[in-house]
Amino acid sequence: MADILKSMMDKITDDNPETRGQKLWVMFALAVLLVAAMNYYALVREPEIIPMDELVEFNNEVVKVEGKIISWREDPWNSGDWETHVIITDETAVVEVRWSRPAEIPPIGTTVIITGEVAEFQGNIFMRATGSGAMEWSQDDLPDVVELAIVDVAMDPEKYVDEVITLTGYIGESIPPDEMFVNADLRDHPSYGNSEHQIKLNIRSNVGEWIESSSKIQVTGTVAYNQRELNWIMSVQGPEILVDRNHPVDITRLDWGAESTWSYQSGNLVNIAGYVQISGEEWSLRGPSGTTICLNPSQEDIISSTNASWDNTFHDIQGRLMWSESDSTWCVDANQGTPSGSLDSSETTVSLLALLSGNPVELIENPTERYTLSAFIKYPIEPSVEDVNGYFVDSSGYMPGQTTIAATFPAQTSTQWLEAGQQISANVSVTWDDEDMRIRLQVHDYVVGSVPSAKNLLWDDGATQWGYSRNQMVNLDGLAVEDDSGDWWLQREGTNQSIQLSTAAISSIGTDSLHNGTSMTWTGRMMQIEDVDSISLVFQLITADVMDSDGDGLSDDLESIYGTNPYNPDTDGDGSNDRFEIEEDTDPNSAN
Repeated sequence: MADILKSMMDKITDDNPETRGQKLWVMFALAVLLVAAMNYYALVREPEIIPMDELVEFNNEVVKVEGKIISWREDPWNSGDWETHVIITDETAVVEVRWSRPAEIPPIGTTVIITGEVAEFQGNIFMRATGSGAMEWSQDDLPDVVELAIVDVAMDPEKYVDEVITLTGYIGESIPPDEMFVNADLRDHPSYGNSEHQIKLNIRSNVGEWIESSSKIQVTGTVAYNQRELNWIMSVQGPEILVDRNHPVDITRLDWGAESTWSYQSGNLVNIAGYVQISGEEWSLRGPSGTTICLNPSQEDIISSTNASWDNTFHDIQGRLMWSESDSTWCVDANQGTPSGSLDSSETTVSLLALLSGNPVELIENPTERYTLSAFIKYPIEPSVEDVNGYFVDSSGYMPGQTTIAATFPAQTSTQWLEAGQQISANVSVTWDDEDMRIRLQVHDYVVGSVPSAKNLLWDDGATQWGYSRNQMVNLDGLAVEDDSGDWWLQREGTNQSIQLSTAAISSIGTDSLHNGTSMTWTGRMMQIEDVDSISLVFQLITADVMDSDGDGLSDDLESIYGTNPYNPDTDGDGSNDRFEIEEDTDPNSAN
């Protein structure tokens, strides 16, 4: 073999013109031979796919593994390196792949093939991969994502253990842009007090930008049972969280008199009003009682103060609330918000809330001044022919640090209730209440927004929890039962638990012969009334009836039982409404 190669090389290097054509053919044949040899070598050296539980046997060798992505994390050491750690499983084991110079990462649950070198450090086996070609996957490998509501998972979480699911909800905490591991709650309502269901999120990898508390987000990931804390957790990746920027976030106004509640807003955007104090390069904000907190001004603030000093002037500041370890006090970082500048009585609704919080004396000294206030009703207010006292709050649902303002409402000539959580825009003046020793708003006229949805109550909540819903519109499942005296009761099916029931009208469909004997959801106002016999307060559901969305005289619950459409009075379109067909014993789902 050596002699043949030597002969070929001698011919190639020979300068004789007579053999020049022969040399070209020899060079061509040699090139073909080399390419074939290299292809054969590459074929022989192609790494094989091995089970992950056998990786320990291939230390320092390049292999392939195939499995599903269950988690990944960008820049795990927070060092700015172009590196991502991917965790995959093939049901035999789980392996971490440290991927340098990575490409786009597919969603969690995608089946991928990764090529890399097996490594071991202090008994831990992992893989090292480099470049965009280290991970292979196709469109057919993408997971089937199931889009659900939080209540779907709450009802049967075990059903979705092996599924990749998508949930939409409202996040309960502000998420910093560069945190690698964060836990937060995903709720079905922006306000904690109005949330019916929530699930814990385990967020891996940084999200890249602030996600504010109460933001509407969409997350995709997997759910698993946490044995340590006895709850269910959904694992998601930070960069994959989708934020609905069109949904407004709730920004709490801090109450100077309730500093003990500020810790609930740590890391969140807040509003706070007071007097700015400047000493050299140090800024602080002083409240009406003399309490001061540190202030980190924005560059715009510094420029504005240079042109016209802000020292000892009243401002409404929006920024992020942080705890300063060096100063052992709260700080507001105005670089994260937009200061609204000096305030006076001619400014907007927010200006009035700011003045009430940070400079109440000025308002009391001008009792004839009128202001426009946009807020929410704290407790339901019953129609009355006389003036009635109530409260404004700055958020639709209960939250720690909620600002409450006492108000006197003018007599109502209508029968309209003002509901808890209902938005209201009111023309008010500010007075001092000598009896309660507090500021009180005098409401001169107002306009209210849409009525909030009725609150869902459960029998297992108990009397104490029900007390928080007193005078409010609620939904409660039960069976309407008439006693010997003709009074109606709403009874929990299968038990002796019941409350008094007063229907919205004499002809309530919930108590007619067709619906009687069926447990349904009743909507009414929860009241506490005096029971003369037991000398106690008892619950009563008044102006109550069952839901009939299409007005065909058949409740939504009963339509669900019969399989008819609760939003179409004539499900089969034959000219007869659903109730008539049921009463006539014909099929409301078939035109025949």
